[in-house]
Amino acid sequence: MQAAKLLVAAAILGLSSPIYANDELVRVTTSFDVRHVGAVLRQVSKLFESGFQRPQADQLAREIDALKADQPKVWDFQVAWQGGSRPLRIRALLDDLGNVDLDFSTTPDLAPRIRRGVDGYLNSRDL
Repeated sequence: MQAAKLLVAAAILGLSSPIYANDELVRVTTSFDVRHVGAVLRQVSKLFESGFQRPQADQLAREIDALKADQPKVWDFQVAWQGGSRPLRIRALLDDLGNVDLDFSTTPDLAPRIRRGVDGYLNSRDL
């Protein structure tokens, strides 16, 4: 019901893409050594026309490197993809051993591409 209301609102406003509520987002989760965070974020940034590009990926990598262990942080972006705008929420949590849990929350149509981008990088390096 809520999703239908959001789609109607988007149609009324003449938006090119639907509006998504947080409960409609899909989470892509991964965990790896923090030294790879910049490369993973740059790989993901290649998927979008705008909103999260290389400069944002590099800035986010620096911010994640500066996080204290066990203090998660969340960043929200609006990315251009297939002629529309999609939400992209990135959550990072470092542990005491130098590993990062990195979660990407986005729309169901975009989540599989992010999963392939992340896995493609990590699997190519046997991580």
